[in-house]
Order: sequence, then structure tokens, then C-alpha cells
Amino acid sequence: MPYKAAGGTLGTREAQPPPAAGRFGYTFFGIVDMQFRSLLLLGFGASLAMSVSAYAAPPVPAAPAVVETPVVNVATKAEELKKKKAAAQAKAAAEKEKATSKSAANAKADKAKQAAAKAKADKEKLAQAKAEKDKLAKAKAAKEKELAKAQAAREKQLAAAKAEKEKQAARAKAEREKMLAEKAKAAEERKIRLAKEAEIRKVAREKAAEERQMARAKAAEERRLMQEARVKATEEKRLAKIRAEQERQTQIAAAAEAARQAEISRLVSMDVVQSGNNSELRSEAAVQVAPQQTGLFAGLFGGQQVQKQSMLPETRALDAAMQQRAAKKPFKVRPEFEPVVVQFPGYPRGTIVIDTAAHYLYLVEGTNKARRYAIAVGKDGLQYKGTVRVGDKQEWPRWIPTKEMQAREPAKYARYADGMPGGGANPLGARAIYLYQNGRDTHLRIHGTVAPETIGTNSSNGCFRMINEHVIDLYRRVPVGAEVIVL
Repeated sequence: MPYKAAGGTLGTREAQPPPAAGRFGYTFFGIVDMQFRSLLLLGFGASLAMSVSAYAAPPVPAAPAVVETPVVNVATKAEELKKKKAAAQAKAAAEKEKATSKSAANAKADKAKQAAAKAKADKEKLAQAKAEKDKLAKAKAAKEKELAKAQAAREKQLAAAKAEKEKQAARAKAEREKMLAEKAKAAEERKIRLAKEAEIRKVAREKAAEERQMARAKAAEERRLMQEARVKATEEKRLAKIRAEQERQTQIAAAAEAARQAEISRLVSMDVVQSGNNSELRSEAAVQVAPQQTGLFAGLFGGQQVQKQSMLPETRALDAAMQQRAAKKPFKVRPEFEPVVVQFPGYPRGTIVIDTAAHYLYLVEGTNKARRYAIAVGKDGLQYKGTVRVGDKQEWPRWIPTKEMQAREPAKYARYADGMPGGGANPLGARAIYLYQNGRDTHLRIHGTVAPETIGTNSSNGCFRMINEHVIDLYRRVPVGAEVIVL
């Protein structure tokens, strides 16, 4: 729609910048013939558009004042009407809210009054019920008191009647008891009299029986004393014979011990004890006989059958020297390292089984038993596991360290490259059992030791050490060719 600009020229609405925020009013031209209602609506729409433009576009300088015309400013009147209407609506809303608040306050006050009235009525009702309850309780208490009084009177009457009845019963009972007591007294006196007469007769019988018993006991005691005298005389004769035999045996044992000591002294004086054994000593075994119960090794396996050997003079000399050293400086074997017969199934008789982990050697002697010895085994990395056989046996053998031992520890073993004579300082000890595999020497030995304290440890170069007394016992029990299983 065209309109007239401030300079008097015509233009379009889009070409005109929006008016400043808050400014309302337009000069309309060419619309005087429109109805007032249409003008009012158009002014309201223009006002609304201007309000939106005020928030959407920045303010611009005010346009030059328009030329006043006689046309009525419809937009200004519409805004005034709107403000009046809004004020009227606000006033009506405030009055309505005030009326609502007053009504709510009145309703709340009425409700509070009703609640207070109800509470008062409930309280009065409770007070009335309590008073009624108290009245009933008083009446009940009075009635119970009257009943208790009547009950007490009845109980008093009953008690008096009961007391009288009990008094009569007591008198009757006393009379009966008196009569019974008199009867019991008479019966007791009669019983006592009869008992006394019976006791007199019993005492007479017992006296007669006792006299007969005493006579028999006296005769028996006389016979016993005579028998004891005969037995004592016989025992004294037997003891005299035993004492005489013991004295004879003591004399024989003393003579034998003296001879043994003389033999030991003679053997110890032999050159082999001084210089050591440089030969191969193998004593011949005899038949199975019971071991002698004298000497250093007596009683190791008391009562068991072992091979009694006819030992070579050199062997006996070195054994005697060992006994003398052991007597001067004895070594106490730990109880668990003593030889013992144990249950051991699963292997043929005569087999040697070596348990390296447990540090025990077993000589199988039957289906379910074996003789167990304590041993020392090879150090870690030097242990052997497998099956071998006994290829040779020697007494107080020479010792030659293996080439591997000499190469491994030359400072310790190289000086014995030509061998060390058998004797008290020889690491192989009193006996050595040589282990072979397929007819060849494995350089493994079951032998004695000069260090019995190492038994039960991993301390050897692969051999199996035993205490000298134990290896001597094993040596005479094991034949050449026996199988040895090392686990």
C-alpha cells in the first residue's frame, strides 16, 4: 500500500525503515473512506507489528515529524483502550483473588472451628466414657470385695470344719499308732529273743567249724613249710651250680677277651695298618651261621643269620685298628639311621633298591621285607638313576678319583691320581661294592666313609656312602652279581 514519505514523495512500506522502539503512530493517506472498525483493527495490527519489529531490528533515528492532518490517530486510541481494558482486567483479577483468599480463609477458619468443636465433643465423649468405666470399675470392685468377703467367710468355716476333722483323724491315728507300736514292740522283743537264740546257736556252729578249719590250716601250713624247705634246698643247689658255671664262663670270657685284645694288638702292629692297603683284599665267605655276640659289631642285627667270613689277616688288622679308633672317638648314629628290617614288597629276594630321595638303601630279604640302611647320595647334578649289578667287592680298597673328579676339582683330587692306599683316611672306608653295567665298571660304588655325619645328605660325587659298621654288614650279605636298582 503506498504512503507519503516525510519529504512528500510516495514509496512502499518495505522501503521505509522501521520506526524507533516504543513509537507508535502512522499517518495514513487515502483511507478516510474506510469504516472506523476497519481502521481500529488495522491500527491494532500495526501496533503489534511494530512491537515485534522493536525486538527484531535495532533502533534507527527518528523519522522527521510528519505533517499533521485532520485524520484521527486511531492507533493511539486503540492503545489507550487496550491499557484501560488491561487495567480493568487486572483490577477484576485482584478483586477476584482477594475474594478467593477471603473465602479460603473463611473456609479454613470454619474448618478449624469445626475440628475444634469435634475435638471438644470427642474429648467430652471420652471423659463421659471414662467416667462410666470408672463407675463400672468401682461397682465391680465393690462386688468383688463382697464376694471375697463371703468367700473368706466360707473358707473360714471350711477350715474350721477341716481342722476339727483333722483333729479327730489325728486322735484316731494316734490311738492306732499306739496300738500298732505296742504290737510292734512285742513282735520286736520276740524277734530279738529268737535272734539271740539263733545267734548263740550260730556262734557255736561257727566256733566248731573254725576250730576244724584251723586244724586243717595248721596241718596244711606244716606241709607247705616242709615243701618250701625242700624247694629251697633244691634251689640253693641249682643256684650254686649256676654261680659256679657263671664263674667258669666269666673266666673263659676274660681269657677270650684277653686273647682278643692280644690279637688286636698283634694285628694293629702289622705294617698294613701303618702303611695302608695297596692290594686287593677279598675274603672268602663261609656258610650261614648266627653272628657272635662279642666285638664292636655284635648286636646290630641280633638273632639274624649272616655270613661269617674267614677274613684275611690284612682285613682283620685294619678292622681292629678301626675298632680302636671308634672306641676312642665314638660316633652316635641317629635313631632313624640305624639298620632295621621293614615291610618292602615288590622286589625279588637279594635285590638292592636305592631310594636316593629318601636316602635309604634296601636289601630285599623276602617277599615282603627288606633290611634298610641309611646312606648319603650324590650332589645335585651328579646323581645316577638306573639298574646295575654288583661286579666286584673289596675290603679296605685303594681309592683313585675318576678323571671327571680330577678335572672338576684338580686342587682336591689331582694329587691322588695314582691312588690312595686303603685305611682309616681313605674316603672309601672299610668296604666297597663295585657297580657294573653290561660288564663294564660304572665307577659307582657302595662304600664306607670317613665322614659319617654326611649320612642322609646329598654330598658325594655320585657314590652311595654308608657308615663303616653298616657297610661291613651289607658287604657280607651281598653276593657278586646281585641286581642294584637306583631310583
